[in-house]
Amino acid sequence: MSPRVVVLGGGPAGDVAALRAAQLGADTVLIERAELGGTCLNWGCIPTKSLLAGADLLRRIRHASDYGIMVEEPTIDFARMMERKEEVVLKMRSGVEAACKRKKVRVVREQGVIEGDEVVCGKEHLPFDHLIVCVGTVASGLPGIDMDHPCVVTSDGIVRLQKIPKKMLVIGGGVIGCEFASLFAALGTQVTVVEVLPQILTGVDPRIVAQFRKLVEAQGVTFHTGHNVESVDYRKASLTAHLDDGTDVDADLLLVSVGRKPETGGIGLEEAGVVVDERGYVEVDDHLHTKNEKIWSAGDCIGGLQLAHLASAEAARAVENALGHDIMAMDRTVVPSCIYTHPEIAMVGLNSETAKAGGYEVKVGQARFLGNGKALGEGEPDGLAQLYSDAKTGVLLGATVMGVHAVEIIHEVGVAISDGLTVDELGAIIHAHPTVSETIMDAAEQAAGVAPYLS
Repeated sequence: MSPRVVVLGGGPAGDVAALRAAQLGADTVLIERAELGGTCLNWGCIPTKSLLAGADLLRRIRHASDYGIMVEEPTIDFARMMERKEEVVLKMRSGVEAACKRKKVRVVREQGVIEGDEVVCGKEHLPFDHLIVCVGTVASGLPGIDMDHPCVVTSDGIVRLQKIPKKMLVIGGGVIGCEFASLFAALGTQVTVVEVLPQILTGVDPRIVAQFRKLVEAQGVTFHTGHNVESVDYRKASLTAHLDDGTDVDADLLLVSVGRKPETGGIGLEEAGVVVDERGYVEVDDHLHTKNEKIWSAGDCIGGLQLAHLASAEAARAVENALGHDIMAMDRTVVPSCIYTHPEIAMVGLNSETAKAGGYEVKVGQARFLGNGKALGEGEPDGLAQLYSDAKTGVLLGATVMGVHAVEIIHEVGVAISDGLTVDELGAIIHAHPTVSETIMDAAEQAAGVAPYLS
């Protein structure tokens, strides 16, 4: 008899968990109360990247004269932008549904609650030998802010807007806040970002952030770091936020972007013996196993980096461990993080600060996009690549890249770290010319002291 696997939650973790379980011969049921694909596909990664692609195209059209192509100022059809976004989402969601059908994964569209060795979905009881909990997270509100006011949205509501705001206030200068600031600045919105911490994009190399901030400010975005919103005056179609330094910010849209919280409440986890911490995250061991021998968990609901690709990798590992296939601990040494602003930022491994905190003596190799022929040819000279290595051994520890195509070229550094390469070895790999990827080779050669143009 095939093992019975029930997966609770149909996002990037749950979908992969169900499909991998089916691949391994399990009788698999996937429970999702809303749409397959979860936040990433329906509300986050995919719709936002579709909209950001439109913003990038708009920027290029506005600079067409730099290439000798004369066009009139483009007109923005925001309704069509949003419609196209939904078309992309629907196509991706249909792909997930088709994969489940091909792999004979049964999809149950109900709220699931754990009761003993079963998950109850409405009137149906689904017994399991292994349960994989992948319930994800939801956008957090902010105490003191009227989250029900029509001018106040989270990252969910902002991808359902019907018109472009004239003035937008973003509370929270993290990844999501900066991505939407970049998007709407391109669309002509006057954007103000308030971040309580002294630096936007906490966790990113401060030297990269300092340069990024200058570039984004030049696009018209205003940042107030080290401050918070003390109070808000609400009107029917607008509001005024009062900051703690006396600054007043008028806006017709307020985006609250202060993180996400796990959706682990009320589904029977604690009653099943699963430990849930004070913030609501499921506690798992290195093998993604909970305190209940039949229950495993993966994705955003276990805390840590909230990234769709990490969630999918964790889910596959949890299922493999549950079914006794190639059992091993979850390795998070090489996990790329990408920020889809303009310019893009991508990271993998350690940066200079985290490496020093880990006891390394760090050597930094750097190459600027200003010296890269492909970047210049594309009209994107703003950017740099930084590689961090162990000064004693030369072994690569991490990288941060800011600039055009950063989210695409970061992966070769991830592979190099995975293979234990030194900066000398990475720099010795011949890169095609002209490519933006050459900046990685240049940064590696600069660290090794052999870059023809940089050393």
